[in-house]
Amino acid sequence: MRMRELERASGVSRETIRFYIREGLLPEPDRTHRNSATYSEEHLARLITIRRLKDERFLPLSVIRTLFAGGQQGWLEPQMLPEIDHLLRARLDAEGERVNAVEFAMANDGDPDHLADTIAAGVITPATDGTISPRDQRILRLLMEAAKIGFTRERGYADADMGRIAAVMHELADLEVKDFFAYVAPHVGELEAADMAERGIGILNQLMAEIFTREVLTLLSERRRSANDNLTSSATAAKDAPAP
Repeated sequence: MRMRELERASGVSRETIRFYIREGLLPEPDRTHRNSATYSEEHLARLITIRRLKDERFLPLSVIRTLFAGGQQGWLEPQMLPEIDHLLRARLDAEGERVNAVEFAMANDGDPDHLADTIAAGVITPATDGTISPRDQRILRLLMEAAKIGFTRERGYADADMGRIAAVMHELADLEVKDFFAYVAPHVGELEAADMAERGIGILNQLMAEIFTREVLTLLSERRRSANDNLTSSATAAKDAPAP
């Protein structure tokens, strides 16, 4: 397509398009003559993606350039499984009402101060009106159950520690979603993709639980062996020590 057609289809001015090309956000067009350039569907898709990232996610051009340079732009293409988030949310989000986070914590014998720290650590994310989703309600209830059995701030368990888990989960989700769009999305329709994603999330959740439990037990076994070795070494050293 020619420049005027690309402008019309994307809603982006030619000055901005040329700026994006200079900045490396768009590839150079095909040039058959010095003053004749042809643009492809890739140019249009990228322009639409850039607009969405700027307007909907408020990302600066420097971050968008990094995403493109990292080879992960496929998962941001607007035509790639455009309804997958709605399909999955309908399947995975439990029914239930949003409730006020403070009221929920107090109704379950929680500490409002701990709630504030949990929010600050990014473990749950209330809306601007202070309400939390059914999923965040379940997360908060689990944290309060952990406190009731002894995993308390007084014993050194800070809410920031849960923030580490949230950060690890975010990184894992980021990798898995991008891999899904790279390896699966180009080859299946949206319903099949939603089926695969729904079942895959369930499998991954179980897999993480099994691996975590295995690693905890392995570490405890290693600790016992090390402790026994230290005990043996101490006993041997004491036996071999010269008498005073």
